[in-house]
Amino acid sequence: MHVTAATPSDLDESLRCLVRAFARDPITGFLLQAGPGYSERVAQFFSLLMRARMALDMPVLVARGEAGIVGAAMGYTTARPSWPRSVTDDWDRFEKSIPGFSDRLALYDEIAEKGKPRTPHYYLGVIGIDPTMHGLGLGPQLLKSFCDVSAGDRLSSGVYLETANPSNVRFYERAGFEVTLRGTLGAATLWCMFKGHAPHRGV
Repeated sequence: MHVTAATPSDLDESLRCLVRAFARDPITGFLLQAGPGYSERVAQFFSLLMRARMALDMPVLVARGEAGIVGAAMGYTTARPSWPRSVTDDWDRFEKSIPGFSDRLALYDEIAEKGKPRTPHYYLGVIGIDPTMHGLGLGPQLLKSFCDVSAGDRLSSGVYLETANPSNVRFYERAGFEVTLRGTLGAATLWCMFKGHAPHRGV
């Protein structure tokens, strides 16, 4: 398997992978309300995030295996530019189509804001591996690839993320992340985590 930057032609295949990866995820389950139509809502949600980040040249990575795309990760650099108008219009329609979504997202953002570091950092908003490929070391490889991009940026102090899956906490801790805050997200616990980089030397 190898990890590369995603291109627009990777969108559909990446979305199919992420829908499988997040079928039982506590965060998307809370935000998008598991039940009828959930898979479609997850696909729309990640489509908007991926389209926006690719348009802004933010980090969007895909893991490619013999069967095609088996994992994806995306987030932000130290910058958080405004989304393109075409995506924000689609986001507004998506947000209004899900009852209570805005309130649940506001709660999520409130917790995350308290847990993130005050120094400039990269944000790993999404990372997922096709469930049929678990246990093969793909998750650590994809995570390392994102962290390496951050470590190569002189402006970045490290990588920040959130998870509501207890087993993921142990996974991230083994990769060097530390818990910065715990919050309550519906019936789940939300862990905010950060991995710092060594300071850059030289000019």
